[in-house]
Amino acid sequence: MKIFCFSYDYGMMYLYRKTSVFPVPPLLSMKEIFMNLKEQLYVCTLAQTGSLSKAAQLLFISQPALSLYISNLEKQLGIQLFDRIGKQFTLTYAGELYVEQAKKMLAMKETFDSKISELINGRCERLRVGIQSIRSANMAPYLLPRLESSCERLKIFWKEDFYQNLEKMLLEDQLDVFLCSCSTPKKEFVYYPFFQDEVVFFTGANHPMGKYAQKRPGFNFPWIDLSLFKDDRFLMAHEWQSIYKNSKQVLDTVGFWPCNIFTVQRLNTMAGLAAGGFGVGFTQSTYLAEFPHLSELNIYSILEKPLYTTFCAVYKKGKTLPLSTEILIHLMEQYVQQNLCPWSYPVPKNSPFR
Repeated sequence: MKIFCFSYDYGMMYLYRKTSVFPVPPLLSMKEIFMNLKEQLYVCTLAQTGSLSKAAQLLFISQPALSLYISNLEKQLGIQLFDRIGKQFTLTYAGELYVEQAKKMLAMKETFDSKISELINGRCERLRVGIQSIRSANMAPYLLPRLESSCERLKIFWKEDFYQNLEKMLLEDQLDVFLCSCSTPKKEFVYYPFFQDEVVFFTGANHPMGKYAQKRPGFNFPWIDLSLFKDDRFLMAHEWQSIYKNSKQVLDTVGFWPCNIFTVQRLNTMAGLAAGGFGVGFTQSTYLAEFPHLSELNIYSILEKPLYTTFCAVYKKGKTLPLSTEILIHLMEQYVQQNLCPWSYPVPKNSPFR
């Protein structure tokens, strides 16, 4: 006795012939039989109408052509899908199994076509955005509502994290773009710069070394010699945070590494500790607007030439970006014009991020 069954797997239909003793591998992959879903449509339409003439009329082909198509398909499969009783076509048991799976394939194709049409016409899109946690509190309320209202049926994924984690996610294609402060450009990325930050040094307002601060032309804050603080406790971020990399770059330049380091994750905590005389630290100039203890701190420029970071939109070179990325960048430009603090600076034309 022959037993037929159909298996439906990832849009592929397989016909199996089984005996009561040995299972036989798939006879024929439907990908090999069908270059499209025309056969499934023909069989399902004929099964629905039960009439060759009605089915041919609905399918806009001739009756002989449809009849030949069904006969050739049955020969290829090695089974009979329809019983012919006069002009009436009724499904065999194998035909019922075939139609059951064919309907699933047709429904999948309809859904597929609909989704592709939405993508082509820009009505449905996904945008995966990463942003440094410290920036998100101010930028997200401005960007997200405007981004959503600008793009119909846009699915937004918004990830707040540290620079190192965001960079890893971008490389692994888990993000389309991320917004962050960058120190050195990397060849695998493309950068769209918005503004610059100066890397600055802060102490408590009553720190005794404050009397050595100088006013220097070309600097945004009073300048101070960092070597005066060799014996101080340095409040340092974690290694995966971008401000740690900036701090290390400064200390490598001046040629010493603190003997007393206290690791703190949140910059606001650093500022509070410094205001209380517990240590000294580094930050970026635009972060100063977030410091609750700013009036209790002294802010200094350091090094012989100011060190800047550049806040950018970053994406992978050669990556096809969602159309909504352009809207995000435009909204970010508006935000910079309307909301940034006075300690942000224009990106020079010769910047490596341009």
